[in-house]
Amino acid sequence: MKLRSLFGLCAAFALCSCDETDVAVSYDVSTPVDVEVYAEGYFSTYDLNDEEQMGTITAAYVDLHYSKDGDSLKLDRQYIIDKSRGYLKNFMPTELAWRVKNVSLTAVDRNVVRVEGLVDGYDSLVTKIPMPNRWRDQLLNPEYKPHLVRAEKHRWEMDHLLLGTYTSRGNITQQLKDQGRLNFALIQVDSVVTNGFHNLDRRKCLGYTVYLHEKESFPYYIWEQHVNSNIVPDKFKAYNKGLSAEYATEFWIAMDPTTGVPCQEREVKTGTHTMVNPNTKDTVTFKSHVTLERLFTVKKPGENEE
Repeated sequence: MKLRSLFGLCAAFALCSCDETDVAVSYDVSTPVDVEVYAEGYFSTYDLNDEEQMGTITAAYVDLHYSKDGDSLKLDRQYIIDKSRGYLKNFMPTELAWRVKNVSLTAVDRNVVRVEGLVDGYDSLVTKIPMPNRWRDQLLNPEYKPHLVRAEKHRWEMDHLLLGTYTSRGNITQQLKDQGRLNFALIQVDSVVTNGFHNLDRRKCLGYTVYLHEKESFPYYIWEQHVNSNIVPDKFKAYNKGLSAEYATEFWIAMDPTTGVPCQEREVKTGTHTMVNPNTKDTVTFKSHVTLERLFTVKKPGENEE
């Protein structure tokens, strides 16, 4: 065994507690919780030689405040700073959403009942960022708004998918189906697997992976990165109609099973993108790879206060 592999194996055993068999998951934030989040995204596509070409890396810091009001859970988000770079650093809609100044979300268990501040805040942000009109007009497309709200709901739903008692290591898909927690309109969940406890952010966090298929709400942007950033020849610029994309996604969540506050999230998406030449009607496809990761650090009482 290679030394690097041995170190990796030892680290894995160090991070996981394997003596647990069952774990009770609840969402008790009767005491408010303040969290710092670093959210990053890597967007790449594959060239004609099937080699991965990185196009955009997004990064944002935000603060979160979790609280409880009766049977409702509330999440308030405040944007802090952006560190994005690359071809489309200012133009990925779902990543721009992290830069909206203030967003609040209200939920009862898994169900999000209200998202506030996102739509108006997103429009205000787009009008302030210096950019060519062709980008601004595209980003302000009113049809985007429901998709942006859905992305906020989607993260909450994935983080709060479990409720009750589950094995800490195993396939819990059927149990979740029996509980009625895998009913989604726009995504197909294939399976959900718990993978033990992980020591993250000085917390004992339960990890689980949701394997799902989803359609891309904003296929134009990956197409733009693929054809206009010298990843492929100019001839593919003509294939600008019928844009669509589907992703096979592994959404890994590690969360505090007592509060539901995440410790870490990671989405790994393998995309198949279809585009059509409006003149010849020829159809071609290309592949993309998207990795989204979010690190959650709970603030100690009095931390960062003046």
